[in-house]
Amino acid sequence: MDMSKKRNPLAVRVPDPFDSSARTRLIRMGLSDKDGKIDHEVMSIFAGVFAGLFFDDLCEYHDDTHDLLAIYETFQKLYKRQDYQHMYLLLSIQYDYIRKPLPDPVWWLAGDNNAVKEFMTLFMARYEHLMSDAGITRQEKEADKK
Repeated sequence: MDMSKKRNPLAVRVPDPFDSSARTRLIRMGLSDKDGKIDHEVMSIFAGVFAGLFFDDLCEYHDDTHDLLAIYETFQKLYKRQDYQHMYLLLSIQYDYIRKPLPDPVWWLAGDNNAVKEFMTLFMARYEHLMSDAGITRQEKEADKK
C-alpha cells in the first residue's frame, strides 16, 4: 500500500460553509429540507437558543451596559435596513471581539442566504426581548438619567 496516498487522520480540514456540504449540514441540523426550504419552527428554536447564548456571552465579557446597548443598536440599524448579511457579519465580529469562536451550527448558515435571513430575523426578535427584559434599552437609559 502506498502510504503517500493515505489520508492523514491528523490533518485538519478547514470547514467552509460555502462548499458543497453546506446544504447537507443544514439538512442534518433539521434547519432545511433537501430542496432548501427552511423549517421555520426549528429555526425559531435554534435562533432563540443562540440569541440567549450570545446575550450571556456579551454580558460575561462587557462590564458596562452602555457597551451592550451600542452593540444592540448596531444590530437594530442593520435589521431595519433588512441587511441580514451584515447582521451575520456583526455577529461573527462580536464573537471575534470577545475571543470566542462562532458556534459551528451558526457558522454553517453562512452558505445559505435564506437561512441567514430567517435566522437573523428570529435571532433579532429574541435578542430584543432579552435586552428589554434586562432593562438595557435606550428608553431605560434615558429614564435612568432623569
